[in-house]
Amino acid sequence: MKSISSRLAALYALLLGITVLLVIIASSVALLYELTGFTGDIVIAKHEEARILSQQAQTEGQSLAQAAPRIAGDLSGIGLRVSVFDLKGKFLGGDQTLRPHLLDKIVKGTVVLAPPPGAPQPASHHRIVLHERVVPRGDGLIRPDPFGLTAVAGGYVAFRTSPAIIFVSLIPYWRVIVTIAILAILGSWFIGRYFARQALLPLNEVSKSLQALAKGDYTQRRFVMVGGDEMMLLTNAFNDAAANVALAMEERKQTEGRMRQFVADAGHELRTPLTVIAGYIDVLRRGAIAEPTVAKQILSTMAIEKEHMRGLIDRLMRLARLDSEAPPREDPIDVADLLRGQADAARRLDERCEISYSSEGLTTILGDRGELGEALWNIVENALKYAPGAPIHLRAFKEDGKTVLTVHDDGPGMSESERMHAFERFYRGDERGEIGGTGLGLAIAKRAVERAGGTIAIESAPGRGTTVTIVL
Repeated sequence: MKSISSRLAALYALLLGITVLLVIIASSVALLYELTGFTGDIVIAKHEEARILSQQAQTEGQSLAQAAPRIAGDLSGIGLRVSVFDLKGKFLGGDQTLRPHLLDKIVKGTVVLAPPPGAPQPASHHRIVLHERVVPRGDGLIRPDPFGLTAVAGGYVAFRTSPAIIFVSLIPYWRVIVTIAILAILGSWFIGRYFARQALLPLNEVSKSLQALAKGDYTQRRFVMVGGDEMMLLTNAFNDAAANVALAMEERKQTEGRMRQFVADAGHELRTPLTVIAGYIDVLRRGAIAEPTVAKQILSTMAIEKEHMRGLIDRLMRLARLDSEAPPREDPIDVADLLRGQADAARRLDERCEISYSSEGLTTILGDRGELGEALWNIVENALKYAPGAPIHLRAFKEDGKTVLTVHDDGPGMSESERMHAFERFYRGDERGEIGGTGLGLAIAKRAVERAGGTIAIESAPGRGTTVTIVL
């Protein structure tokens, strides 16, 4: 398959060839017009030459019949036929196939042919001109016909031209112009191919980059073009597409990494309660079930592990739902009612909980109540676990045109290491002790806030409590 540069170069050469052809045709037509008149001048000159040759023959003592072959040979040429006749119309030399109809009329006396310039004029001015190619004079005689007969000493010389006499004159011109045209077309092909290659260089680079992209090389390549032509638009489009692909692949790698870590962590978290339950089942099979006190304790522990596993699976399902591509709903949410619901749920979980809420200049927000409520509840539940008995305050307000929700507790706070890893899945802190949990609460809250288009952050220090801030 030919390259685009070769096809463009061929197109340039074709356009130049068509242009040159049109120029040749137009110039040839113009030259034909000019050469037609020039041919007439040539034949008229031949008439005069015929008279000169006949006079020379007379001077040399030759009759017209003797000199006829030489005269015809000297006057003949490419595109010009010549015949010599005596005064009675008898053929003397030259081209036998050439015998003008006008000759017979002249021999019969019905038409008088004008004598050479300077010769005495005939008196028979009343004769009728019958041949359509004769040119009448005002005195009744006819002029020498450039394409017919001329009178010479002792007879007549007939001329007949053909288009060859014109084309013979055109051949040198055509030879030169066609040679120039061929050289110009070849030059335009090579020059056009060079410039086409230079112009298409960015296209070739983009093609190579796309091929590399198709083979799995997602390294971003950027092309910089100066100017506002189509190539710049193409390279800009490629740059944008390459950047999006590179970003998408990077996000995919991160997602796959998180998924592998998630599966590993989930398997690890589920393995613990399953191992405990399997171990106790084995103990019961070995005879512990016969001892009511031991069996009751084992069953109680198994129930706790079962609830832990069920809670873990439930939270994993919630996290999987939040990781889905389905967009969250956007409905008006009563902010005071949302905060009140979280406070009431906390009191139901722990009657001794001291929790309060406030909404400052904020009545409703748009969002998915279920997801935002789940995010707030996980934060509140985390405070109840890690800051038991400490006051908790929920607050909602506007700041710089954005909605801000905060959950503050006066608990023991978090170390810097715990704060930095708090939103990681299955992370439960360095000093969790006997506090139960799955390590997914804050991860669920973070994902829910991200789906709402917001951000979440933690401010905490040992002994200074913890504040979780959601900005929507």
